[in-house]
Amino acid sequence: MHRSIVRAAVLAGLSAVVAGLLAAPAQAAGEPVTFPSSPKGLKAPVAQPKELDPAASYQPQVACSPIALPGAEKLRSLLLKTYGEGRAGRIAGPCTEGVSEHADGRAVDWMVDVGDASERKAAANFLAWLTKDAGRNARRLGVMYVIYNKKIWGVYRYRDGWRKSSGHTDHVHVSLSWNGARGATSFWTGKVQPVDHGPCRVFAGQYAPLRSSANPTSCRTPASLPRSTSHAVRAYGSRAGEVKDAQGWLGVKRTGVVDMATRAAAATYQSEHDLPRTGVLDEVTWASLHRSSVDRSAISGMTTQSAREYGRDHYGDVTLRRGSAGKAVLVLQRALGMPARSWSGWFGPSTEAALKSAQKTLGRSASGTCTGADWKALAG
Repeated sequence: MHRSIVRAAVLAGLSAVVAGLLAAPAQAAGEPVTFPSSPKGLKAPVAQPKELDPAASYQPQVACSPIALPGAEKLRSLLLKTYGEGRAGRIAGPCTEGVSEHADGRAVDWMVDVGDASERKAAANFLAWLTKDAGRNARRLGVMYVIYNKKIWGVYRYRDGWRKSSGHTDHVHVSLSWNGARGATSFWTGKVQPVDHGPCRVFAGQYAPLRSSANPTSCRTPASLPRSTSHAVRAYGSRAGEVKDAQGWLGVKRTGVVDMATRAAAATYQSEHDLPRTGVLDEVTWASLHRSSVDRSAISGMTTQSAREYGRDHYGDVTLRRGSAGKAVLVLQRALGMPARSWSGWFGPSTEAALKSAQKTLGRSASGTCTGADWKALAG
């Protein structure tokens, strides 16, 4: 009798466990948390078109532009309004913490802790809705990838599902494409917009110039840096003694930290001296501010005349114009007798103006474009 009672109790317990397992949604392999079968998603503010936005490719941060972009701000607000859980995390951040897109102002942190049941449920609803149907909703929002509870999912690798990552147990991290960050996707506008390629590097290994508008053109391969200095690249958030020197030359408070005032002053200085306007104390900016720190230069030992002759002999089949970069441009700047502060290797407005002036003096058409014929005329 006793054994029968025990056996019945055990069977009843097992039945209850099985029933519970059948009733509760199972966490699929790889998912960061258990996803609901019918997730609650975000509601678009406008009617959605039949056409679907292209899946965002991976666009890593290449600029230092720590200002929250409108699409990122709208997404964060809608997450909080829709789910009523967690709190607003950051969007923009220092440019010194690796590749996260916070430095571009296009990453959203939604503070929902995996250890809190209601916050975890909200995160699960959003992530399930975002990634279902091969990331259809991620495409509409311009989401590149999301990270939560040590797992990452990217729309550009949606077939791989959720992959191993690290951290992010107290928040969902959402990185947006440039279209998504600017709010230029069908979710917000009701139309599929042309792809925004974002800022483009001028020189390899350096930050890209700042831009406030969309870029419809694919980026070209960056040029090799024609000059280097003994200084390290210092972007927003960097802290170093040499930053104080730069701040003194730029005329801002000597804090030793690249703050927003230093960033703005650097961008202004760069615009005035034909340097790529990055807002960063990069190699070309250090070379301009502190010329004695230059430890390698493609025009070392060249005079104005020898630079002209070098250009004639080596760049006869090369056309240089606004936006060109590299050694040939640096040689041109030396050949035009431009101030040393503007020897950047980047063909900007000052280089164009100097070239036009030289062309007029030589009796040539002031096109602002340098060809082999211009080199010959310059060399005499």
